[in-house]
Amino acid sequence: MAGKRLMKTVYYTPSHPGSLGGIERLRRGLEDETGKKVKVEKVQGFLSEQDTYTLHKPARINFPRNRVFVTRPLKQFQADLCDMQALAEENDGYNYLLTVIDIFSKRAYVRILKRKTADEVVKAFASIFKDSQTPKKLQTDAGKEFFNKKFKALMKKHGIEHFATASETKASVIERFNRTLKTRMWRYFTANNTRRYVDVVQDLVKSYNHSYHASIKTTPMEVNSKNAFQIFQNLYGTSSSTRRKNAKPKLKPGDLVRLSKLRGVFDKKYEQSFTDEVFTVADTILRSPPVYKLKDLDNEPIQGSFYEEELQKVKLCKDKMYQVEKILNRRTVRGLNRFLCSGKIGLRNLTAGSDWLTFKMYKRHLQ
Repeated sequence: MAGKRLMKTVYYTPSHPGSLGGIERLRRGLEDETGKKVKVEKVQGFLSEQDTYTLHKPARINFPRNRVFVTRPLKQFQADLCDMQALAEENDGYNYLLTVIDIFSKRAYVRILKRKTADEVVKAFASIFKDSQTPKKLQTDAGKEFFNKKFKALMKKHGIEHFATASETKASVIERFNRTLKTRMWRYFTANNTRRYVDVVQDLVKSYNHSYHASIKTTPMEVNSKNAFQIFQNLYGTSSSTRRKNAKPKLKPGDLVRLSKLRGVFDKKYEQSFTDEVFTVADTILRSPPVYKLKDLDNEPIQGSFYEEELQKVKLCKDKMYQVEKILNRRTVRGLNRFLCSGKIGLRNLTAGSDWLTFKMYKRHLQ
């Protein structure tokens, strides 16, 4: 049977075939060393304690996510700002498209903006609300153009509950509309040998709103309160409650996890994939798929909810050493070297100017 010392030797020896890889590579390397079968669970348990593995484990980006359930038109809008600065010269200095969609009816609204200031965004939304009426909820990203005093006042005036997208992925319905709009826009560019959209963007939106949508089985303009139930059935079917009951979470409250880092399209996969900081699962929400609420090791809640694919269960070794952000000062007390540190130790916040630590205090911070 492979012990922890042998596993460390095999895993951290660069020339060994079982080194610095995943579960299966290490398991095969251990079996070659011992001539005996090695259980996957044992290897998995060892690797879950190794920063070398957990920080660089490939993070999944594409996986099933919860659907957004709404029951009628004007229940929830999603909004986004599309950056069009590259085409500003051909479009009278306009730099942005404010795109808004009713996620039930799929009806979309677009306004062109020169700047993404609070004043311009508020003015554009006020114009949209004249055309659409006001929704009960509005979902955006957490950008300053949406979170400021003037925009907050507009939301309060119309009684709209405004909230931000907390996940690494943005609002999916508006992103899909953005792709559709830009595809039609660029086809128009190709057909007319131009890069000017300001004269035609509302025509493109009108075409979209009067087009048949497979998801709702009608056009956005034909959705109303009378056919809302049928539209709901078309969108979601009848399986949502059954799927929720069958969902089985793999994590439980109290589990320690790392969180997948936010990625750009061109991020290098071999660089660090998960956070240095470790979090605790605070609660499980039984959806299909399940999502989790987290808190840090100071018991402070983390905003948003997270999918299993965004989390990695880990273990903390008793003899684990931690990096500190900065050593601010040093002193010797009764023959012991002490260090004034900032940052984190034992994955807990240090209070700069008050936390004098000896090397032996690393373990105590985990108690």
